[in-house]
Amino acid sequence: MSGVTTLIIIAISMMIIAYWALRKKRQGRISSVISSLEKEITHNHEWELYHNELVPSQRIRVCLAELKISYKSHIIKVDSDLSSAAPNDTLGQLPRHQIPVLLHNGNAIYDSRKQMRYVIEQQSASGLMIPELKEEKSRLKEWLGKMSLLDKDQFQMVPGNEIFIISFPLFEATIEQVSFRKVLKTFLINRFSRKSISASALRAPTLASVIENSNLTDAFETAKEAIEAQLDEAENSLKEHGGPWVAGETFTQIDIEMMVLLDRLNLLTMLEDLFNSHRPNLKCYWEELKSRNSYKTAILAYLRPEVVAASLTILKTRAKNKDFDELLRVNH
Repeated sequence: MSGVTTLIIIAISMMIIAYWALRKKRQGRISSVISSLEKEITHNHEWELYHNELVPSQRIRVCLAELKISYKSHIIKVDSDLSSAAPNDTLGQLPRHQIPVLLHNGNAIYDSRKQMRYVIEQQSASGLMIPELKEEKSRLKEWLGKMSLLDKDQFQMVPGNEIFIISFPLFEATIEQVSFRKVLKTFLINRFSRKSISASALRAPTLASVIENSNLTDAFETAKEAIEAQLDEAENSLKEHGGPWVAGETFTQIDIEMMVLLDRLNLLTMLEDLFNSHRPNLKCYWEELKSRNSYKTAILAYLRPEVVAASLTILKTRAKNKDFDELLRVNH
């Protein structure tokens, strides 16, 4: 064995040892952080929620409001440094780190739809959000079956993530409201923002340039079709049984899904067009949703000025750019 070969083997061995040492140190730090968090939870509140202004957090906030569950709130803004938003960067060290994270007596529940099912089951004695009539239970089961197929990875442009995909123009318009330095800080520091679709936003200098990205426009059109089909189902359901809610007399998890979807379409300036396309029951339904206290306290209360400004930017861009306007128009 030559001297060079020996040196290479020694170097590789040292690299492997260093790698495992760093990995062991990191695992120990994560365990320490989680243990510290659990101790903190045990002596604080029964329910705690780490959340932000995005759709998944909207869902669980509305659900908690509907069930009248009080909780300790930890707001993690998209442009926040996690080390300052959560002590000891606890949230950033937790496994499956997507926001929101719901904690019940120190136990973490992930994914907003699973969180909703969990809290509804926990509060079943209250009778809230649980239908009693057989036909309502059947409608709810059918809708929940469809929802279980969604959000496998809520930050990817794949079927099932339609609400995320159509939100891209709003995301891009929001970026235009803040300085590039702040945007760069968001993507460098907050790993909740470092997703593949978000990275492409940094390469789009203006909102109108969204239409120049064929991958985005194709995904947007596909998502728009899926959303219109979902809205048609809701319209037909409301028409057949007379509402006031999608499953019937009982406000359920499906109405929360519809609330956040219609709110997002409203911010995208797409809602009026959708209502004018033979969906009169859905229009009345939206008015009922907006009147609920949960909509005001769990969605409107967290609406940031930058997003309101972004919605106005979208409206102005539609008026000036025919292709962009056509992208946001409904298909039928």
